[in-house]
Amino acid sequence: MHAPDGFYSDSLCLVMDLACAGVLTYSLKKIWRQINTPEVLLASSVGAFCFALEMANFEVTRGSSCHFMGGIFASIVLGPYLATLVMTLAHFIQVFIFQDGGIMALGPNLVTIVVVSTFGGYYLYFQLKNLVIEPYGYYISAFLSAWLTLLITSLTVCGMLSVCGIEKFSATISPMLGPHVVVGITEGVLTVLLIMGIQALSAGHPPDPQETAPRSTRKVAWALLGMALLVSLVISPFASRSAEGLKVFALNRIYLRSHKIVIPYQAPVPNYHLPGVRNQKMAKILGGTLGTLLTFFFCFLVCSAIREKAGHTAGKEPADLELHYRQHDQDWQDGQIRPDRQHT
Repeated sequence: MHAPDGFYSDSLCLVMDLACAGVLTYSLKKIWRQINTPEVLLASSVGAFCFALEMANFEVTRGSSCHFMGGIFASIVLGPYLATLVMTLAHFIQVFIFQDGGIMALGPNLVTIVVVSTFGGYYLYFQLKNLVIEPYGYYISAFLSAWLTLLITSLTVCGMLSVCGIEKFSATISPMLGPHVVVGITEGVLTVLLIMGIQALSAGHPPDPQETAPRSTRKVAWALLGMALLVSLVISPFASRSAEGLKVFALNRIYLRSHKIVIPYQAPVPNYHLPGVRNQKMAKILGGTLGTLLTFFFCFLVCSAIREKAGHTAGKEPADLELHYRQHDQDWQDGQIRPDRQHT
């Protein structure tokens, strides 16, 4: 879904830039004075993990590749507002450090990669969970929302191409939707397994008010960061080198450079390969590990700055992830974020 520069029309890019700026501002307003010290660490680890997941392209139908999104997982764990901020920061690292996606196409890419999955995906999760009998509601709704979100993202790309006048909507459905049907099933299973793992890690650790971050939150955060590094070290070097389905379709139809403005930019670590390293797999390992750590620290610095600027004092955290989810659901329904917290 990382469209390069020259893919969408200039007018669409401008509209999407403004729309994403509005969504990000709204998300910041929602988490202002709400994000606390434990969530800073957890959000940073979730951002790093989603970054690592998106590096792991794998071959699907018609010789094209796809990658996991991770946005619905981030929104379930963090809530849609904080997840939007974290996923946006991760995408900035992808674009400006690794040149994965164009600068002019920043707005459309954020819509497909971030906004649709964090807000649209969480809305699906919230609605579906209420239709499923417990105790399996979390798992079934997580699977279905992750799968459906990926399909909706594909259709969103088709719609934007149609709006630009580049290709008819009907002509793009098959090459875009087909591969992501398979990837969506895999992402759904992965999302469920991750949630089960986090619940297992967070169980049995009641929060201590004297702790800066409860043990359960710290344990989950460091586990996610460890898995992110594992993905960048072990899985991403063996990822498929085939172009993503979106780029394959573009090259086959030869309609790149559909708009006039293309920003010349050379990223320091293009294509996730660290320059100066001759061995391609080692270059990918080093580049991916660097990106994972950069994303973690970038999210940590930004979230910490927001917490300090807002003057928030860390509050009491839920004892387990199930209560954590229930609070997100109630906040989504009430239009608030965690009303039970203490504020200064």
